[in-house]
Amino acid sequence: MEQITSRRNPIVAQFRQARGSAAPTGSTVLLEGPRLIAEALGAGVRIDLAAVSTGTATTRRSAVVFDRLDPSITRLVRVSPTVMDALSPMSTPSGLVALATLESAGFEAAAPAPRPLVIGLIAVQDPGNTGAVIRAIEAGGATGVVTVGGADPYGWKALRGAMGSTFRLPVVRSLGAGDVRAAADALGLRVLAAVPRDGSSVSDTDLRGPCLIWLGGEGGGLDTNVVDTADDLISIPMRPPVESLNIAVAAALIVYEASRQRAGATPRATTGASGQRPRRSA
Repeated sequence: MEQITSRRNPIVAQFRQARGSAAPTGSTVLLEGPRLIAEALGAGVRIDLAAVSTGTATTRRSAVVFDRLDPSITRLVRVSPTVMDALSPMSTPSGLVALATLESAGFEAAAPAPRPLVIGLIAVQDPGNTGAVIRAIEAGGATGVVTVGGADPYGWKALRGAMGSTFRLPVVRSLGAGDVRAAADALGLRVLAAVPRDGSSVSDTDLRGPCLIWLGGEGGGLDTNVVDTADDLISIPMRPPVESLNIAVAAALIVYEASRQRAGATPRATTGASGQRPRRSA
């Protein structure tokens, strides 16, 4: 098997490029750790290159996952610990890293008939939060996620935070909220905007039909145009003095409420079902 001991080897540049790339058209992603690589294999993701460390710190699990890789598909290399330090984005590498091909999904894949439930993220800056949202909404039964600005959902930190959910759930990178709105309208989705207060309670909003729900980034929330053009506004009731929730928590609460309604439970009310924006207090 190929052995690499020099940081000047071209694969080091390949990993560094994948670590820093956030180009919307990029399809090469960096995977760190045996769990994430095993999740990718299970989801049928193509692993193009994998490197395992020859150091004693490499775990047995890393070795087991490395041995599962098919050398007819994946270039397999063993690297020295110093080279692994250069390949891995982690301060304490797991001992197994890989480059894989993963294309961004299209909006139609995220919104399949008959009842799509798409979560839209605008300007979420923390890649860990982006990954956590993707993980939470896959668990809750959403059909897809679309991101506008903010952290790259295919960056290594977001992939690590999603713990494999990005390989199974359609994740769309979009250049603008207007494009997403047009795609949602074309497919007949109702567009909701989640706001901290003054929207209809999420539990009192009919979420059984096809819908796209916008969530805003940390601190700033959704911009005025997105809020003003939404079909309805929804809020998660919070007891004072709490004014906001982590975005992954908020996404999970909304998606699980939608799943509860879609499973056959009757909502207490159908505020917003007519498509009229709820009245907001002054």
